[in-house]
Amino acid sequence: MWKRGFAGWLVASLLFTGSALTTGTASAAASAIQISMNNSFVDTDVAPYITNGTTMVPLQVAQKIPGSSIQWHNASKTVTLTRDGQTVTLVAGQQTAKIGNQDVKLEAASVIRKGRVMVPLRFMAESTGAYVLWNPKQRIVFVASKSSEELKQQLASSNLAEARTAALKLPRVSALKQFEVGGVEGGNFDYYFPEGRADQFFLSGGNGISYYEVVGDHSEVKWTATFDWKVKAASGLFFLPYRITNQDGTLPKLTGRVVFYHYMGHIGESGYGFIDREGKETILGMKGMESEVFFEIPGEVKP
Repeated sequence: MWKRGFAGWLVASLLFTGSALTTGTASAAASAIQISMNNSFVDTDVAPYITNGTTMVPLQVAQKIPGSSIQWHNASKTVTLTRDGQTVTLVAGQQTAKIGNQDVKLEAASVIRKGRVMVPLRFMAESTGAYVLWNPKQRIVFVASKSSEELKQQLASSNLAEARTAALKLPRVSALKQFEVGGVEGGNFDYYFPEGRADQFFLSGGNGISYYEVVGDHSEVKWTATFDWKVKAASGLFFLPYRITNQDGTLPKLTGRVVFYHYMGHIGESGYGFIDREGKETILGMKGMESEVFFEIPGEVKP
């Protein structure tokens, strides 16, 4: 196995992508609600809050959702969202919005609070076609915008390198816990893909690992864990022979071998190869690689 010290990159990547792994930064204010939009946390000058089961955010947060135009009209106290020729309007204090000419009841009305217009995030985001997920374990609202047609085509490509690169560009969301991860110094990290697949992958850095599945226009963390690389033990994954110390979610069942990319950011190269179900690792070589831009692995069997 490659020596585990990888993924200084994961400090930023896993925090911003919403993985259940963290180095502590994202959990600094446990009671605060955070907004993760397309793999980046959004700063707010007025704290988001929940009312009637709906997260309310400053209008400036909603305006950062790609794919639409959102305007505030002070005279009429109206928020107008325009997308693909369709107009959505909300009036401050009214619990009914209009989508075109149709009235829609809101769980919470937009209001003015501390000099800021607060709007229901889920309604605004879903009106743009985005996917929204509330994680009560982390108190994070994940917003994942619709993918471009170009990215969708790349994801559907028969070229695994192209499809895997596209998969890693998707917004990532999580409904799982977050665990503190150590040993993330340096610029190394590991990607594992079930052979022939681009829509399922593992990210590992330091003593943490997360498993993702592509769902529509985003990827979701289905399982996450930390492990002790000093203690050999069955983890449930044939390529991870270490004792699991924390985990959440459902451990995937792998039926065949995996391919791996061990990326070393400080030299811009990746070791690559296969690991079979017995845990035997076959290293095929080293190759130049940009971060998150994969190459095809010789001998990989496609479905």
